[in-house]
Amino acid sequence: MPGRRLEGVAASAGVAIGPAFVHAPRELEPERATIEESEVGAALTRFREAVGAVVAAISRTRDELREAGSGEAEILDAHIELAEDPELAGGVEERVRALESPESAVLAVGEEFAGMFAAMEDEYLAARADDVRDVTRQIAAELMGVSAAGLAGLERPSVVLARNLAPSETARMPKEKVLALATAEGSKTSHVSIMARSLGIPAVVGLGKGLEDAFGAEVVAVDGDEGYVIADPDPDEVARFEERRREADAERAALEEYRGIEARTRSGRRIEVAANLGSPQEVEDALAWGAEGVGLFRTEFLFMERPELPSEEEQYEAYRGVAEAFGGRPVIVRTVDIGGDKDLPGVDQPEEENPFLGWRGIRMSLDVPELFKTQLRALLRAAVAGNLKVMFPMVSDVEELRAAKRMMDECRAELEGAGAEYGPLETGIMVETPAAALCAGEFAREADFFSLGTNDLVQYTLAVDRGNERLERLYRADHPAVLRLIEITCGAAREAGIMVGVCGEAAADPKLIPRLVELGVTELSMSPPSIPRAKKAVSELP
Repeated sequence: MPGRRLEGVAASAGVAIGPAFVHAPRELEPERATIEESEVGAALTRFREAVGAVVAAISRTRDELREAGSGEAEILDAHIELAEDPELAGGVEERVRALESPESAVLAVGEEFAGMFAAMEDEYLAARADDVRDVTRQIAAELMGVSAAGLAGLERPSVVLARNLAPSETARMPKEKVLALATAEGSKTSHVSIMARSLGIPAVVGLGKGLEDAFGAEVVAVDGDEGYVIADPDPDEVARFEERRREADAERAALEEYRGIEARTRSGRRIEVAANLGSPQEVEDALAWGAEGVGLFRTEFLFMERPELPSEEEQYEAYRGVAEAFGGRPVIVRTVDIGGDKDLPGVDQPEEENPFLGWRGIRMSLDVPELFKTQLRALLRAAVAGNLKVMFPMVSDVEELRAAKRMMDECRAELEGAGAEYGPLETGIMVETPAAALCAGEFAREADFFSLGTNDLVQYTLAVDRGNERLERLYRADHPAVLRLIEITCGAAREAGIMVGVCGEAAADPKLIPRLVELGVTELSMSPPSIPRAKKAVSELP
């Protein structure tokens, strides 16, 4: 329908208009669901060979991207780890021995793993479901002898329309010919959104089934600022988009100067602009975008998809590497936050009707000291290498913070007894429950800093599931109730003389940054590509 406007999620800023390119890869359907007993050995061999072929192909693409200086090489490093994951292989081989065909087994196990990620409360980890599906789809395609990706046919600058885009597809597409992206599925933290922001490609995701109505359009306009697309816009709309595109190009060029600056308001007030990271592989990209530290370093990557808990030494190496990379700049590490929706090896996790409000975060850590203390000892040791800090998630009672600090003291004593070197480690909390915000004065007497996790704070305060598309209009970080809780938290921090940061999506919103700074926020932490724009917003404040 010409001129039809479709609403979605604004995933990457900018506007674009151009010819439509519809990417609709075929669904992978195994020819056989089962095999005979006599075929098991050969099927296992075929599976292992397919994994090897996929790893080799991903490695070649990764090396090419690395030579070109692309940050997506780091994503493909993670894909190689996924493809070689022993738990994934074990699940597939178990099914094959039960006489399921390897193609069917790979797709089934991939969907199981993806489902576990998708159900996780942390948006970053939930979005990794796409990575799991992508890797297992490539393995299944190799087993079937078909191509798993098809964006190579993009021959002229176009707006790409798709149900979804897998990481392997975006890695191989000719990016100089991609004017914008529009997908039926996806969120702000899905791979396609992260990739689009890193490359400066306008994108709108989560457009739903209505996007299929635009598949027959000749021209599509995309507004990544407001979150909508127009199929076959009329001449007036075309002229308006062309003008906005020229303005956006000029703004993007102007933002380059903000990468390397130290963020200050016009009056000289210092506001630190830091990065949210999900793994050590993202450090280089964060520094390139101008990160002044790390406001949230997620540690769940160390605990996912493995048969045993990570050792103290493995964790130490990961934390030390990030601390060294940032030198004396602060790196705030969040202790593990995995709920009952994801199994942890060696941890007896109950079945819960609502794991997001259940046994997770600091609640689990305090109940499983062998998990928690191993992580704390690793952090204490790594603190020698840089300016590490630790924060505890899902805190709602000050006694939880006190108990965590007591365990920290026990870990210091254990390291001293072993003659191990350790460094100073400030302790703070994530303020992501209304209880923590309302009791901020009491917490401020015990904590060295606060970090407002606005993603959860918004949904817990407003009783709005942030993953429910129907409730998206109600999910507002600028709601008066949310702002009041932020104000209470900032007031308590100011009175105690401690730092208060924001590490949710709100930190990167140029429209909300002035209000956050006015309320007393002293640090903003976000996805690295958002850093220059946030620095600009800070520098324009009085």
